[in-house]
Amino acid sequence: MRRDGLESSWPPDRTMPDFSWIQRFLPKIDARQRVAWRYGGAVLISLAFIALRWLIGRVIDDGVPFAVLFIPIALSSFYGGFGPGLLSVLTTIAFADYFLVPPIYTLGLPDTKAVIYTLFFSISGLVVAALGEIGRNAVLQASNEATIRRAAQQELVANEERLRIAEQVISGGVWDWDLAHNSVYWSDGYQRLCDNPLDQKASYEEWVETLHPDDRERILEQLDELFNQKLHNWSMEYRIRTATGRTRWIDSRGQVFYDALGKPRRMVGINVDITSRRFAADPVPELQAQARTGS
Repeated sequence: MRRDGLESSWPPDRTMPDFSWIQRFLPKIDARQRVAWRYGGAVLISLAFIALRWLIGRVIDDGVPFAVLFIPIALSSFYGGFGPGLLSVLTTIAFADYFLVPPIYTLGLPDTKAVIYTLFFSISGLVVAALGEIGRNAVLQASNEATIRRAAQQELVANEERLRIAEQVISGGVWDWDLAHNSVYWSDGYQRLCDNPLDQKASYEEWVETLHPDDRERILEQLDELFNQKLHNWSMEYRIRTATGRTRWIDSRGQVFYDALGKPRRMVGINVDITSRRFAADPVPELQAQARTGS
């Protein structure tokens, strides 16, 4: 059993970086959007860009009518999925042929060059639609994970608040001795029980120092016996000397966890202040003990 150099590094820091602010700049995507809205939106946004490109063509004829039409495909697939993205490809091809490909206001591709351009746009549009679907799924997954993380953090805060209130009610504190990683954790309630500052470094040696000199040997022997016999339940009453020099009676209860080889891996428990109860039950011996120890 290792007892030296125990640090207050357990439990590990549960603070996680908060990237929720990024979601304010992302579209609000609902995976259960109505089909009519998703596909209808793809048609409408495609027609809007066809009209925009038609208006631009009346002023500037750059000879590249399809370039701007990748935008509605990307938006349709990103917001609606691959199906709406595919519908946007078909819509833009059909209306571009009539409104944008010379001779305009006619159906049918006039020459081989127009056929090649249209075929290239179709293939590229399918790739853009697929990439939009991938991006959509990534955002949905990130949004779900962020929601789960926020809920877990809120639950963690709520649990910590419940623990704080419970420790105040029972005048006690939680401790956790992780022997496998050679570390010790004390809750705020435990620190207050020992009159320690809340940032007091937790360690096995520090715990031993708090044990009353008249109880120290007995407690350490009981701890060794607990591990040697591979017992699981720890229940002891003993005195401690707090950081301010006060003597307190503690009811310490815990649970020991062992690994597959039978070595103690972790010990978790709670200490409760029972000083008032002990004094009420038998005040004279306690007063005599205090007189002997000068407490």
